Amino acid sequence: MKESPLRLGLTLLIIAGIMGLILGGVNAATKDIIAKKVDEVNRAAYGAVLPEADTTLMESLTVDDAYADRILEIYRAPECGYAFRVSTKGYGGAVVIAVGIDLSGAITGVQVVEHSETPGLGANASNPAFTDQYTGAADPLTVVKGEAGANEVSAISGATITSRSVTDSVNTALSYFREFLKGGTADV
Repeated sequence: MKESPLRLGLTLLIIAGIMGLILGGVNAATKDIIAKKVDEVNRAAYGAVLPEADTTLMESLTVDDAYADRILEIYRAPECGYAFRVSTKGYGGAVVIAVGIDLSGAITGVQVVEHSETPGLGANASNPAFTDQYTGAADPLTVVKGEAGANEVSAISGATITSRSVTDSVNTALSYFREFLKGGTADV
């Protein structure tokens, strides 16, 4: 017996509706758990880049509109400094990093939080051999191939775009600090 196209269409519509409800329910049930895990990952990164900070006492700051497309969030650690989560475009998509800046304006640490970079190349941006180059810097940095000098970062071999992305994020955090936070007077 041959099914009518209308009946097949209605059956498909009912199945799709049921599946949509199931997926919506799963999303609603896991939304808070996922948000909590993301917050834990970010807090751990902030603790790594601002080691003197007690991450439980950090205060969230409002990001100025001029930087809202790159700076995802900023936290102030009383008597210690600031932790930034910054995103710029890398080779494979967005590269999100955490940057710690002490009250004097020096980088205390950089950690890659998430990326879609090429394994074995851009993914090496997560390695301390690369991220440790930023520690102590207080001035804008440039990426160079080969040995780095003052205010320079040595690019990852074969991953110059990723290296520039991380460096642009660090420079964005430094710029924001100088423009809005120096002296610790930013509004919460």
